[in-house]
Amino acid sequence: MIKLIASDLDDTLLDRNANISLENKEAIQRAIKRGLIFTIATGRMFQATLPYAMELNLSSEQPLICYNGALIKRVSGEVLYERPLEPQLATAIINYGQERDWTINVYYDDRLFVSEINDKVKEYASYVGVDIEAVGDLAEFILEGNKGLHKILVNNEAEQTKLRIEELRELFGSQAQITNSRAKFIEITSLDAHKGQALHWLADFMGLNIKEVLAVGDSNNDLTMLQMAGVGVAVANASDYVKGQVDFITNCNHEHAIAKVFEDYVLKK
Repeated sequence: MIKLIASDLDDTLLDRNANISLENKEAIQRAIKRGLIFTIATGRMFQATLPYAMELNLSSEQPLICYNGALIKRVSGEVLYERPLEPQLATAIINYGQERDWTINVYYDDRLFVSEINDKVKEYASYVGVDIEAVGDLAEFILEGNKGLHKILVNNEAEQTKLRIEELRELFGSQAQITNSRAKFIEITSLDAHKGQALHWLADFMGLNIKEVLAVGDSNNDLTMLQMAGVGVAVANASDYVKGQVDFITNCNHEHAIAKVFEDYVLKK
């Protein structure tokens, strides 16, 4: 029996305009009233995830999985779990990107830092609704105080992503998780920071078996949780590769996918 449902945010729970549909909200509230647990598992920062948790009226005690599993934090702000990138590894990755003039975001203390603010950075920050802090050389910024990062994000043109992922995996793939979420974004976390590991930890923390967990997602950074959960569901707008790795396929994100998941696999049970 499913007791915990974990959903990705972008292109899964959220529609094309980054909103939660009324149908999804109502389905989630019905499930919670029946005693089920709902949480968000996202690559986003905690501060960019919290407004959606508040919109869904999730309990202040509810843990949220952020930064692709590098952080689990309650709605109240209490940190339960962290798996940061080591500063030396982070600086090596960042130096590699900076030498090639890549646009890089780094996330420390739930704040977004960049070397300089350009159009890509502005577009990203506007979409997720967070402030930007420009600090110049990012490697120097990290080494000052040996900052452990929750995530590094490389902001590319979509056609550059595949080749850059291959480059990064060849150099750093044995030391870090290197994946992509949206077509333009390469996301890098510590080797033990991914959604599957975080979801497994959360299930254990809540006294649940991972087989009692259902996960919903769309992208490569969702794969580990889709594969590790008792039931993995992909939205119809997911890539063919992701859809080939799951148990079921549901509606597109703009067709109230989460409500459909609850209807088909949770609330009828």
